[in-house]
Amino acid sequence: MNKCISLILNLIIVASFLFSGMMKPSDGQFISYVHVLFEWDQEPDAISYNIQVSRSNQFTNLLIDLDTPDLVYIHKDQNISWNNTYYWRVRPIYDGNTYGDWLDSFTFTVRNRNNTGDIQISMLNENAYNDGLTIMGDLSDDNRSVVFDKNGRQIWNDHNKNFIMNYVNEYGQISGCSFNDFPRYTGSVINYDNNYQWTGPEDVYIDVHEVKGIPNGNYMGFVWEFEEGPIPLGDWTELYRGLGYEADGITNEYPWYGQSIVEWDEDGNEIWRWNPFDHFSMNDFDIYGGTWWNAYFEGQFDWMHSNAFYFDEEESAIYFSARHLSRITKIDYPSGEVIWMIGMPSGYNTGDEHICTELGFTWQHNVHLLDNGNITLFDNGNLSGLFGQDATSRALEFRVIDNSYCEMVWEYTLPHWDTEQWDLFGPWMGSVQTLSNGNKLINTVGAGGHVLEVTPNQDIIWYAAYNITNSQEDPGGNYRSFRIPSIHPNAHFVKFDNYKVEDSVQGIYLSDNNLKFNVSNKSGYEQKYIFSLRDNQDWFEMIENQEIIVEPYSNQEFNFEASFNSEVSNLYFEIEPKFHKYDKKIYSFDLYRNQMVGDINLDNTINVLDVVILVSIILGNADESSNADVNSDDLINVLDVVTLINLILS
Repeated sequence: MNKCISLILNLIIVASFLFSGMMKPSDGQFISYVHVLFEWDQEPDAISYNIQVSRSNQFTNLLIDLDTPDLVYIHKDQNISWNNTYYWRVRPIYDGNTYGDWLDSFTFTVRNRNNTGDIQISMLNENAYNDGLTIMGDLSDDNRSVVFDKNGRQIWNDHNKNFIMNYVNEYGQISGCSFNDFPRYTGSVINYDNNYQWTGPEDVYIDVHEVKGIPNGNYMGFVWEFEEGPIPLGDWTELYRGLGYEADGITNEYPWYGQSIVEWDEDGNEIWRWNPFDHFSMNDFDIYGGTWWNAYFEGQFDWMHSNAFYFDEEESAIYFSARHLSRITKIDYPSGEVIWMIGMPSGYNTGDEHICTELGFTWQHNVHLLDNGNITLFDNGNLSGLFGQDATSRALEFRVIDNSYCEMVWEYTLPHWDTEQWDLFGPWMGSVQTLSNGNKLINTVGAGGHVLEVTPNQDIIWYAAYNITNSQEDPGGNYRSFRIPSIHPNAHFVKFDNYKVEDSVQGIYLSDNNLKFNVSNKSGYEQKYIFSLRDNQDWFEMIENQEIIVEPYSNQEFNFEASFNSEVSNLYFEIEPKFHKYDKKIYSFDLYRNQMVGDINLDNTINVLDVVILVSIILGNADESSNADVNSDDLINVLDVVTLINLILS
């Protein structure tokens, strides 16, 4: 069994069978979120369901008492709180508003709130706020990730997983790095139940800055590469010579390291690697930002400090950020050829082949390609003083034209010591996200850590002060922040029409000879699902691994016409969210055809062939059929033939 699937099976239940009762939260489960996902299975003849939640196992003082036609309910009200235990139960509601028995009674516990300090929220224009939650990855002494709402209420945390979120993709997958059991989980994908969904090779350190799934189903991240290089001449020269190095700018004698971009499959096998030493010149390196002073104390030179990449499926290209070179590079995939490099002007020792030098960003973070082809990034601005500016951080959006020149589309300079005593200059980290309403969400470590929502007109309409450090003059550790539509991107269910009990027999009764069901996506993300369908009597053409797309908070109806050759069949149906495989569901149940009175040979028509077969049954020359008692008098005789002929004539 491959590594990814094995991890999933060890940590969670990947399959649920129809009609098994209550599912989420499972009995006795500990969770780390207060937006609670409740899920249960479909009950026969039910038209809706009643869910109740209480702090008491006697279900007094109900916190939730809700009727819903769905099989999933996500509760977001504040009466579910941290560090408490709850009881929940569900019962079906039948036609006539009659209640069935409770399916079961389960308990779950919400763990402690993560100690993220006091997040202070300022809402300046709620009408302009882009709805959703904010997720933040904190790269500080207490590595952690949290989700909070627009009012600062904590919604989810990583529960001491020591996990730094660095990316959430368009399907809600959470990527990042955990330093638990180093280096095993340094490149990993988790879900909101804090279960690992993918990890890289157990013995490989995957750099904390970026790891993510790519469209082909594989994963990418940074791995360190080392080569010997020279120690350049500078104010630091005598320090290195005191250690016995030549330090002449020529002799390859000191360890340089950069970051390769590496692709792995689901099992952690390496598929592809791009090594910067094969494509960049070692004549290009930083001499202004203090990296050679740091290298003296660290015993190695951090040549590139790569911190971001974006994989573009449409052009099959990678956009890659090397912070210490103040360089963004577009790389052809899979050839690895460099298409262009954007960076500082020549004369600053970081290269003479840069385009768009007028953009003037330095020591940047979080390069990202938008759907319209524009590029966004966070310009930390560590070396902005070289261009005659104060230390300035910016959020940028620009377009590269003909791979040769650039157009600035939008630029926002973060405030310096304004009336609210902010200095939002962010020398260490940062991120920029373009929201669905056109606003930008800007994360900066400035003034103890902040995230701001800014309109295209550069008005701040909402911000959160993280207060990660005690002093407003000290940077925080907030690596990146993103706005997300919801947690529980896996939330979905399948509901089958005509699931009922007839004559004490439970199953799907195909009243119009069609199998009908709905796939409902209850998350705020568009999701892709893979489903397979087959039955043991070949009523339906077998479907294997068909992909469908369901929009956020919507459903898609399916209708399959049966070709009958028997009265009963058994259906197998499985469905798996493509990017949330841990919530795969498997269903198996009996199907019953709607038998047409007088259709003796089960061909969906009543004609003279049915008369012939009925006569053969009466004469004892053919096996009995359940449809042979046409007049329903519990006898099969000539009166049934007369009734059948009248049916045909009518």
